[in-house]
Amino acid sequence: MATLISHFYNEEYLLPWWLMHHVPLFDHGIMINRGSTDRSADIIRKLAPHWELRDSSVPDFHAVKVDKEVMDIEKGVSGWKIVLNTTEFLVSRYGIQLFQVLDSLGGKMYSVRTITMVDPLGYYTDPIYAQPLVKQRYHGLFPADPQALYNGRFIHKYRSGGYTAGRHWTTKPYEVLLIPAFIMKFSFSPWNHAMIARKLQIGPTIPEDALKSNMGSHHLFNLHELETNYLALATITEDLRRIPEFRSLRLR
Repeated sequence: MATLISHFYNEEYLLPWWLMHHVPLFDHGIMINRGSTDRSADIIRKLAPHWELRDSSVPDFHAVKVDKEVMDIEKGVSGWKIVLNTTEFLVSRYGIQLFQVLDSLGGKMYSVRTITMVDPLGYYTDPIYAQPLVKQRYHGLFPADPQALYNGRFIHKYRSGGYTAGRHWTTKPYEVLLIPAFIMKFSFSPWNHAMIARKLQIGPTIPEDALKSNMGSHHLFNLHELETNYLALATITEDLRRIPEFRSLRLR
């Protein structure tokens, strides 16, 4: 049994690709609606009608409360579990056999390395829904150090993940997953108006008490600051097809 859990808020642009990618990989999915006002819930009902669709009990984007909610949900399911944002796509060379491979490794929790996807300037046109997004983009920042786990995600069989705020760390014992499996995180890709609007909507939903505790401040930026951040990464993004570990995923 493998379960995918995700919060979402106005994700109608990315959700079609995200669902078409993950529904075949997981036995079960639990989608937590954090007050969306767009078509996100309808898209989930259409593309994942057998998955659960729940309303969040957390009205604002408060990292500690959001993560407590997902950990409480994890306690109600067994088997392998992973919590992903809508920008995060789990990819591996093994497809639906990934969880059998994890069983054979013998561990209970693994940190999955993250590839931060960043479009180079003027290279791509807008992607289309008729093709998987992971096959339409191949530029990003590859994790050079397997131990640099500040932006990794955890896949596990514990009752809950024991996450600290942001789910980039855990109190549970774990190992780094070094088989051909990664999280492709579409942070600055596709870089278009829809993705820019998605990023700009997050900051206003962060409550004041979270900001005072220095949680979520990295989501606070205006359009100029966001474009500046993108341009800095666009100058160093690399063609992932040149990296043997990425090629071993056999996405292309």
